[in-house]
Amino acid sequence: MNLELNREYPEPGEAKLIEEMVKLAIERMKPQHGRIRRGQHAKATGCARGEFTVRDDIPDELRHGVFHQPARSFEAIIRFSNSSETIDPDRHAAARGMAIKLLDVEGTPAIPGADHRCQDFLAVNHPVFPFATPAEYLKLFDLRATPLVGDLLAAAWFALRHPGHLMSVMEIAGKSAASPLLTYWSGSPYWLGPPGATGGRAVKYSLVPRFENAAPPGNPKSKPDDYLSQALERYLKKREAVFEFRVQPQTDPVAMPVEDTSVEWDEGVSPPIPVATLTIGVQDLDSPEGRALAEECEAMVFSPWNALAEHRPMGGINRLRQAVYLASQAKREARSVS
Repeated sequence: MNLELNREYPEPGEAKLIEEMVKLAIERMKPQHGRIRRGQHAKATGCARGEFTVRDDIPDELRHGVFHQPARSFEAIIRFSNSSETIDPDRHAAARGMAIKLLDVEGTPAIPGADHRCQDFLAVNHPVFPFATPAEYLKLFDLRATPLVGDLLAAAWFALRHPGHLMSVMEIAGKSAASPLLTYWSGSPYWLGPPGATGGRAVKYSLVPRFENAAPPGNPKSKPDDYLSQALERYLKKREAVFEFRVQPQTDPVAMPVEDTSVEWDEGVSPPIPVATLTIGVQDLDSPEGRALAEECEAMVFSPWNALAEHRPMGGINRLRQAVYLASQAKREARSVS
């Protein structure tokens, strides 16, 4: 098959795989600390308010969706998290997540009929995912669900069938985070352009700190269970945290695939382009207002599909995420009402 730029290539039987993944993911959502938590990224390490400002010099070809108007600013809510599906101490190995919700966003939603007025950007502190497609993700969850030996079986499967993915898992597990204020990548690709399938491009996002993180390094194993939350709280009490938001266009459909989220897009070949600034201002996360925001944040839904059509998610993993996130949201809301 001759792959083309900015196009998606769904696998045969993908709908059935997604259906099975939704069932498995929902079955694994159990009450923790008094409520049904998210299927992934269950534990928040902080929630803060910020401002997302489009650059004055954004290139014309990238002026779509929330980037349409140079110098435009949006109020933002940012949730930092650990990637695990369980509430674990922060010192446990996990990817770290950053979910950004831009508020009062006008435009056509990526999901027809959706009534949200926001734009979400989700990212983790690793440039790729340790799985390529919905089929691999489902296999991984199937193995991990095996009683007592699930993690061992998953590791063996990675080692035999996908050693490169196992390397990603080990790299993620080996990363030591002194605070949640890190560099983040979207991992999966997104459309950037007019609604539809033409006139735009496939891109990935990244967020790069423009400040010095003064959190003491130390050995995470000797730190408190919530040391990441504490580090974020201490930092934001005294100074702001500014991130550069970048867009990386796809320039090669083979070397930079849309349907394989385990492949890193080479930033040397396609340098990320700064398009906006995310500023998390000085604030007290432990104040009554900060604690109220944290509680509000846990009731919110952060999803790559809370998006404008100009920013619609692309690729099989994102098509899977649409179904899983909607089902996860329904289960959380049903449990909170009952």
